[in-house]
Amino acid sequence: MKIEPTSFSQIPFEFGSFKKRDFASFVEGENQALIYSLNTIIEKEKSDSLYIWGPTGTGKTHLLQAACKKANEINYHVTYIPLKQYKDFSPEMLDGLGELDLVCVDDLEYISDSIEWQQRLTLLFNEIRDNHNSIIISSAISPKNINIELNDLKSRLVWGQVYKIKSPNDELKIEILRKKAAERSFQLSNDVAEFLIRRSNRDLNSLIEILDEIDRSSLAAKRKVTIPFIKKLIS
Repeated sequence: MKIEPTSFSQIPFEFGSFKKRDFASFVEGENQALIYSLNTIIEKEKSDSLYIWGPTGTGKTHLLQAACKKANEINYHVTYIPLKQYKDFSPEMLDGLGELDLVCVDDLEYISDSIEWQQRLTLLFNEIRDNHNSIIISSAISPKNINIELNDLKSRLVWGQVYKIKSPNDELKIEILRKKAAERSFQLSNDVAEFLIRRSNRDLNSLIEILDEIDRSSLAAKRKVTIPFIKKLIS
């Protein structure tokens, strides 16, 4: 069966900020080896499976969406499956995806209570391998410790490469926040970024949510983003 190129609009999931989530906008820090391996898979220098794990807010979703975006731009057949939404769909939606060049599966831990999805994902692994294609999976939990009931699936999670994504230190968080602010067309000084890290939840996702609120509030108030403005907003 011939597979037509898969566009993001054809996939039944929310894609949000795919346009902004590319490798150029990801501050890699100590994740150079991971980025290199992702690009090797995307450019089809080899077919493989790759498992990325690490805490929330470290950029796993960003990397999977960046991989999809880059593969799509070079006309490979690709899909992205955020398993946070798996209850909205039937596992049969995975049928035939093994013929795509690249399948990206985000948040694997969400199907720990669904043997049906685990079984179908195991079959998808087999189809991908038989077709010499690739799969990238992310999870907050390592493949060794993830609560997957189906041993056949658990064994396949370590067929290929496994990377623990390295969390950014405070210096890198400042760089990321300033870059995200620039994407939103406002300037964030080092002092303000440092203040945010000291005074807010240090999880990067939480910091970026605050950044979005700063963007909205500063536009509404027509105010420059300063520490006094941030103090008032946080309080």
